[in-house]
Amino acid sequence: MDFAHYMGCALLGFSPALAIFFLLGPKHRAWIPHLAWWLSLILGVVICFYGLSHSTIPSFSTRVTAVGKFDDYVEREGYRGDTTYAFRFVPEGAEAINLHTRILIPHRGMDGRTYRVVYLKDDNRRLKNEAVDITILSGEDTGFHDSLDARPFGRWLAIPVGVAFFGFGMIGLRYRKDANPAASDDVYNSST
Repeated sequence: MDFAHYMGCALLGFSPALAIFFLLGPKHRAWIPHLAWWLSLILGVVICFYGLSHSTIPSFSTRVTAVGKFDDYVEREGYRGDTTYAFRFVPEGAEAINLHTRILIPHRGMDGRTYRVVYLKDDNRRLKNEAVDITILSGEDTGFHDSLDARPFGRWLAIPVGVAFFGFGMIGLRYRKDANPAASDDVYNSST
């Protein structure tokens, strides 16, 4: 998932978290223990990274499944460390297709392997003809399988949910820290 789509997903999750946080009000937030804010923050990070590592930009594009061989495998380092892999896929009994993916394929001994690839047939995406599911059927590393979820209501939804939990925990800790010094000053003043 590229940076712009990630930021859109993050805003989609952070906005409701911020609204809920301020709707709770200071009295209700004071009842929430310090550990709960930390757990919310950690849970948000885990959920968000899960969504980032298992999904790509959602799409209604046609999914095409083909079996064939790879040619010209190239690794491309993109902006912000966004690595993509490009290759020419030669399906059995058809002409070659240029595919792109974020899936890291074991590249030792690529000659002679047969692959089953599911790709999104869409030239308007940032990664044209993006491979979202790759399986090695024969040759070295037979049985390797990796995939990214590109369904419209798929794993990418973990990103806004994770950011919501993270934002809720982060803001809760921030406001909790601001409230603690004032409380300790009141205790100090009442004991003197």
